[in-house]
This record gives sequence, C-alpha cells and structure tokens, in this order.
Amino acid sequence: AHRSEWVEPLRRHYRGVGRRLRAKARAVLASREVENDVVLYVERLDAATREALWFAQSISKRSLRAIHVPFPGADPGIRPRFFHWTDGDPRLEILPGDGEPLDAVLEEVWAIPQGESRYVTVVVPELFQKRSLLSATLGRTTFSLKRRLLREPGTVVTDVPKLGDDGQLPRRAQVVVPVSAVNAASLRALQYARSLGLSETRAVYFANDEEEADALRDDWRQFPMGIPLEVVEAEFRDVGAPLLSYLRGITADPEAVAVVVMPEVVVRGTDRLLHNQRALYLKRLLLFEPRVILTSVPFQLT
Repeated sequence: AHRSEWVEPLRRHYRGVGRRLRAKARAVLASREVENDVVLYVERLDAATREALWFAQSISKRSLRAIHVPFPGADPGIRPRFFHWTDGDPRLEILPGDGEPLDAVLEEVWAIPQGESRYVTVVVPELFQKRSLLSATLGRTTFSLKRRLLREPGTVVTDVPKLGDDGQLPRRAQVVVPVSAVNAASLRALQYARSLGLSETRAVYFANDEEEADALRDDWRQFPMGIPLEVVEAEFRDVGAPLLSYLRGITADPEAVAVVVMPEVVVRGTDRLLHNQRALYLKRLLLFEPRVILTSVPFQLT
C-alpha cells in the first residue's frame, strides 16, 4: 500500500504530461519555419573551438556572433588570433569581464529577439584531455553555462566536445534526431533540425518490438515533417548500445560528424526532476564519443 501511494500519482503525472505534449503537437506542426541566430562562446582557441566555429558557420543562415568573456589566465591576444582564424568574419566580441561569465553571456542572449519560431543557438566548445565525467563538470564554466541556458525559452544549446587534439576538421555533418514518441517536443526538435539546412537529416526510433514500431510509424504519418524516419531494433528498451552503433556508422567516415538533436521537456519546480532522464543519460553516454555534436532543443511545458 505504501508503494502505491506514490506510484499511482507518478503514473497520472506522466500520463497528463503525455496528453499535453500530444495535444500541442498540431500547434507545432502549424507554426512558422524556425529562424535561428547563432552565438559561439569562445573561452580558448583550441581544437574544440575550431570545430565549434566550423559547425556554427555551417548552420548560420541569419547571423553569427562570437563572444569571449575574459577570466583570470585568459589569453590577452585572443581577439587578433581569432581574427586570423576567421579572416575577420565573425570578429570576436570581448564582453565585460568584471562579473560572472555566465551573467555576461545571458545578457547577450536576452538582448537577441526571440519568439515562438525564432531561436538563439549557443554553441559551446569543450576540449577534454581524458574521459572523466568529474572533470567535465567540476570547476568548468561551460558546464554551468549549458545547464543555465537550457532554462531560457527559445535558447538551444549545442555542445561541441572534443577529446584531445587530432587537428582534423570535418567536411560534412549528418543530423540524427532520436525520437521516443510523436509529440510537441519531438516535433519541435525535428523542426529545428530541418532549419539547420544540413544535407543529411533523419529521425531515428529505437523499438522494442515490431508492434511498437508499427504504432510509431502510424503516428509519424499523421504528423508529416518531411524528414525520413528510421526504426532500429532495441532489445529490452536499451537505447544506448543501438544509438552508439548507429552513430558510429556515420563517424566511421573520418570526414563526418554526427549531430544528435535531442528534444528536452522543460518544466518548472520539482517536476523537472521527473523529466529528461533519457536525454541526460544519452548526453552522458555521448559526451566523449569521437565526432559527435550534442544539441538540446528545449520545449517549455507551461
């Protein structure tokens, strides 16, 4: 009896959220095409920043800005060196460094016009020397920045992690959108992925059995997005191993990167602890995976 006291309310909560996300799907489908302003956060000039710059330039259709917030030990000559990297486009903007870097970046993001179909994508490069989740979180400005920006309406966070410096830039990017259901959150992520204008974009559903796969295909036909759907077998609902295998099929090409665009439901208060566990699991799984870029597209559930 004690267990049922919290299990049944939890089930009702998830059913309610599922109904709301499903009901909002038509509105997403009917909304305008996504517009996107891109901001590249430059902390240092390294291999991760070079790849992040390449990606930001690849997806920028409206505007691209590069910003740097000085910090103790920062490179005092970073602006002219960045100018040499880019031939002056974009120029590196140096923000006031008298406070927290997070505050300075947030103020820049707030100043960019946003709306229902207009996003700001903040591209955050991260260079790692070893596979360590502890070193990826503790004391890193980028970790706090990503976590805080995801709570901002209309803000997409793209993480460009790189393990070591192989000195090689990719030549093409293939977008993969893992979908667990056809609802407003997944459709918004698909809509965003399509707006990037990259030549190869597809949705992937990991199915436990054929009955589950057929049900998803039926749903998919009701909400046409113009993006191909692939169904991949995932025994025991283990998404991690089949997703890694799928992405490695892309990155086996040394000139390719896989861009994983993940839907994330953003809720307020303590309810946020109940959501996005799948997205968090996948981001931890892929953080040190070579040539994988991680993009989080939040859907604000109000």
